[in-house]
Amino acid sequence: MQMKILTPILLFIFLIIIMSCQKKDDLPPLLTLKGSDTIVHILNSKYVDEGATATDETDGNISSNIYIDNQVNENKIGEYTVTYHVVEQAGNEANPITRWVSVKNQGDIYSGYYSLKEIQLYPSNALCQYDIATNVDSTRNFGLIFSNFACSFNQAVFAQVSDTNIILPYQVIADSVTSFTLTGSGFINDSIININYTLTKNNIPEFWNATFERTE
Repeated sequence: MQMKILTPILLFIFLIIIMSCQKKDDLPPLLTLKGSDTIVHILNSKYVDEGATATDETDGNISSNIYIDNQVNENKIGEYTVTYHVVEQAGNEANPITRWVSVKNQGDIYSGYYSLKEIQLYPSNALCQYDIATNVDSTRNFGLIFSNFACSFNQAVFAQVSDTNIILPYQVIADSVTSFTLTGSGFINDSIININYTLTKNNIPEFWNATFERTE
């Protein structure tokens, strides 16, 4: 009778000893980036992340459990992050790792300051000379913004570059007093931009030539 009572007690003590001898899993898994931790990405092109791997001393390969916080906007220039997180079965979380992604407009090579000379070809003769800043458009690759154009009219004008060609697509330029339309085309290289354009105001077209020379 006494032996029957002792047997469960001994079994309970044995189980406690076994459990106390088991190693506690308190080591977090390890995250490793695939590829570089800094990426330059071209505006308007699809961003495909290279990902990461995760390993755990107890659970092995747990890459399928990785959670990715991807902040990249491939259609707007800027600096973005892709952050990776993973938690293993025992609840231990790895130190997050981050990839930095810089979305760039390839037209940036044409950004800078230029000396601009504009000559009216029709219906009369006129000359405008001034300095101008050229910046990239934030949402269209190889898109440029002229901060000042059409004889120093203080409004932004959009231009699109394609290889060595530059186009002023049809656009309405206006302030509180004046409104006109612009359209034109020309060529562009590292130091010179040349555009023939039509400015139409009150249904009267004016034909102009604009020559930009880089001053930097």
